[in-house]
Amino acid sequence: MTMTGVERHWLSIVLPSFIDPAAGGLGLRPGEVDFVRGALTMYDASSPMGRLGMRAAVLVAMLSPLLLLGRLRSFAALDSTERAAVLARICSHRLYMLRGLGVLLKLAASMAMFRVASVRGRTHYDHRAAALTVRARVALPVLMVPSPGAA
Repeated sequence: MTMTGVERHWLSIVLPSFIDPAAGGLGLRPGEVDFVRGALTMYDASSPMGRLGMRAAVLVAMLSPLLLLGRLRSFAALDSTERAAVLARICSHRLYMLRGLGVLLKLAASMAMFRVASVRGRTHYDHRAAALTVRARVALPVLMVPSPGAA
């Protein structure tokens, strides 16, 4: 069973909000990352419990202004800086369950971003593996330890 259209729409609002455009940093171009497709790939490969967690995480994020801020607003009504702050608050919440749901969403957003070659190129992620020097294998001697009862 895949996510509903409403849940996909919520994913398209929540996942890009981990990147606060006002803070600078990675600087994604509009439409560069398909967050929904990346999250759905992760969702489809998950166990039933993981799928339930993903759905719960999206629901908690959309209701977070009411739950965390006490405002009768939706997550979509917040501006980008407020969204990023609310998501950071979820990811550092004292309740393990809320913190775990926030980290699950953050993981989905990260996986979606690293599917895009241009994002990996800007972070130099692919060049790290090539820069590592490979050392030759060294054969270690094997010592025979006599057993306690052997003579």
